[in-house]
Amino acid sequence: MQATKSPLAWILLIILSIIWGSSFVLMFEGLKSYSATQLAAYRICIAGILFIPFGIANLFKVEKSDIKWFALSGIMGNFIPAFCFAYAQTYLQSSTAGALNSLTPFFTLLSGIFIFSKTFNKYKIIGILIGLIGALSLIINKPGGGIETHYEYGLIILVSTLLYGTNVNVIENKLSKYSPLYIASIPLSLIFIPGLICLFIFKFPFQSALSPEFLKSTISISMLGLLGTGLSLVLFNRLIQITNGLFASTVTYMMPVVSTLWGVYYNEPIGLIQITSLSLILLGILVVRKFN
Repeated sequence: MQATKSPLAWILLIILSIIWGSSFVLMFEGLKSYSATQLAAYRICIAGILFIPFGIANLFKVEKSDIKWFALSGIMGNFIPAFCFAYAQTYLQSSTAGALNSLTPFFTLLSGIFIFSKTFNKYKIIGILIGLIGALSLIINKPGGGIETHYEYGLIILVSTLLYGTNVNVIENKLSKYSPLYIASIPLSLIFIPGLICLFIFKFPFQSALSPEFLKSTISISMLGLLGTGLSLVLFNRLIQITNGLFASTVTYMMPVVSTLWGVYYNEPIGLIQITSLSLILLGILVVRKFN
């Protein structure tokens, strides 16, 4: 599409890659004082509070038959992945989590083919297989060497990327007629109440509220909710509208670079296997993109 050559499209892509690529280090900081479930619930609530005034007003302006798609988008694009990523990163390093998240375009492609009956060619399948090999290698190999025995954490992220990819197609095929603010505010408003319930169930850690480390974690999660979930969702929806779902999902191509740089900053070990695996993911992505 010509829109993919638009300066605005590339500017949005770069901004989103920086915000979302940094989200893993914000989760890392947040997990120092919060449990994974507390972090996810608080993140959802912060984003929800920001958009509730818009979401409630906009909810009455959309077609009733589309409300289910807004709800599904909120669940698949934000609610479930928020818990999955927070839980997975209690073990996985930021760089590994960011690299695995780059599989979102593959699942965008697959869900487009099998759920929304989009066309495809053999080169896309080849690209998918190359990327999956790289992802599986990241899951089973430890950054410092040896075989990863806690591969289930990587699989949790794969489930999240599957949901992300499917959500991209839902937005493109079912909700693209609405403004980016509608597509962001309504889903986040709809998942706010479940998020608030979860926050009470998992107990906000008030007892640590006066410690400097808790304050740093709280600020990190607040930024994660406001920027990584709230603002970025509006920008991402705009990017889908001026390009297409597959191009928009390629923001995750650049996220591993950002998360890896943060990993280096935090002295996380990066080995040859990780570099090779990431290269395979990027190679697969390039194949898919070239023949899109």
